[in-house]
Amino acid sequence: MAEIELVGLSKVYPGDVRAVDSLDLTIPDHEFFALLGPSGCGKTTLLRTIAGLEAATEGQVRIGGEDVTALPPGKRDLAMVFQDYALFPHMTVVDNIAYPLRVKGKPKDERREAASAAGDELSLSGLMERRPAELSGGQQQRVALARAVACRPRVFLFDEPLSNLDARLRLEARSFLKKLQKELGVTTVFVTHDQAEALAMADRIAVMDKGKIRQVGTPKEVFQRPVNTFVANFIGSTPMNLLPGVVSGDVVQIAGQELPLPADVRDAVSAGQEVVFGARPEYLVFSPSSVPESLQGEVTVVENLGTAALVTLEAEGLSVAVTVPEGAEPELGDKGWVTTTPGRVLIYDGADGELVGSRVPAATAA
Repeated sequence: MAEIELVGLSKVYPGDVRAVDSLDLTIPDHEFFALLGPSGCGKTTLLRTIAGLEAATEGQVRIGGEDVTALPPGKRDLAMVFQDYALFPHMTVVDNIAYPLRVKGKPKDERREAASAAGDELSLSGLMERRPAELSGGQQQRVALARAVACRPRVFLFDEPLSNLDARLRLEARSFLKKLQKELGVTTVFVTHDQAEALAMADRIAVMDKGKIRQVGTPKEVFQRPVNTFVANFIGSTPMNLLPGVVSGDVVQIAGQELPLPADVRDAVSAGQEVVFGARPEYLVFSPSSVPESLQGEVTVVENLGTAALVTLEAEGLSVAVTVPEGAEPELGDKGWVTTTPGRVLIYDGADGELVGSRVPAATAA
């Protein structure tokens, strides 16, 4: 068993800088778990604290029910893959893969056998006598992964291991890494600032901000029902529209116009309440002619997304983004009307930014 439990975990640097702030989190055995957030949010510090590379200021780290808070990294039975792969340039591929086993004092024959087996698993069998400088970026990444696999650890820790690859290789590596983790069944914690990576790969995601976890959930939960405006704005390849408005009966007044208030939150808000109207561009509908209960604006930007286009309209000083099918793009300067898709609108409290009608604590780690 390799369940990871964090209990009241904090990491505080001099000057009372709380990089990790009183976190409680449980990552079940075999799960692929992503730590997602902007630069400086504390995700890498949290990963390094789990690894033992940073000493926890407060709280506990438990792996498989064992308190490992005071144990050095080598005693925690985990393997870490770094952003720069951290390969030894003077060693061959096989020696790089076998190095952690050498540190553990394993016999040479056992080391080479384990390294060869890990190399075969990652399609490196023809490259074992080369040095890192003779490998491509994708090959170097696989060597770093093979080194982690050879140890057969309880836990994998990945610190943005795909960020040095080009776009095409990153897509291939995402699929490969996800498949490898499922085949090995190793509990995995993956740090990334790329929400597309987290959504594509993780079983669950923790969205972090300023040392705290703002939401934990499956990719579907985090994408479809972000619990606050921070998560809503961060998740999604095209940011969610977050439009300030005021409740008036069964509608929300936005920029002097009215959009329908979702029926499921009408009892949770009151007339005159300031709210934030949230809708993803993919869940809005563009019309070139006037339609009821819509937001009218002027087309100011049209961005080609390949199979669709992202259209931005200006409505009384507010920008509203909506996707339209390929071939249905309006011209710059055209007037347009935007309507909502039933069941796809979220309402946030204008005071604290929390999702109305779903008061789930932001740091719940179920």
